[in-house]
Amino acid sequence: MKKLSLSLLGSAMLMLATPATHAQEYMFTYSKLYTQLKNNTKEGHDDVKVGVFFVDANTKKLCDIEKAWMEKEEHYEEFVIPVTKELPLPVDKNLKSANPLVFVQTQQDTRCDYSLVVMTKSPLAGQVSYEQLAPLMPQMQAMLEDLGGMFAGWFTPQVQGVTMEFANDLNGKIVLSNGIEKNIVDGKVQVALNEIGEGGYMTLPESTTRVLPYLPSATE
Repeated sequence: MKKLSLSLLGSAMLMLATPATHAQEYMFTYSKLYTQLKNNTKEGHDDVKVGVFFVDANTKKLCDIEKAWMEKEEHYEEFVIPVTKELPLPVDKNLKSANPLVFVQTQQDTRCDYSLVVMTKSPLAGQVSYEQLAPLMPQMQAMLEDLGGMFAGWFTPQVQGVTMEFANDLNGKIVLSNGIEKNIVDGKVQVALNEIGEGGYMTLPESTTRVLPYLPSATE
């Protein structure tokens, strides 16, 4: 098995590939991730967090993590990967000091990118009201700016809503209480908070797998 070291300094997305006949294996040090992950413990981030994922470099779909673990000398701990495909790294100062190696194996024949995202801690489901979503906007904004560093507030796009992802590349729609319909295409849909309006709500066909910020100005 070929092992590849990832340098995570100053980058939120990196690409590496191994020969197609082998599973792809990533190796990095815990301390390099801790700088970003520690934002999850900050006051004011009650409903949002930084999530760690691997994304197919070609399709941009989430990669399956076949196995992941930490090791340091005689110590070894394997992670249980959730159905959301998130790498469930703990946030621990003691681990930062010990600085174990973290290994991640993804499926063979697939080149994956390492990705840090801002997302909600809990999924959305059923009827989701304006009042339920509104508190998420400033928390997502603050987390993005915390990740960006000292001057991030000057250039971080404004969070104006949510990007919702659903399992199995769902194609369908969500319906807003004002009659607007939004199409879910390949498991993804974006909704601005002002499209729902105060006192309004949206109805989801099933529970989300991830809820990320919607940053319209970032794509303009």
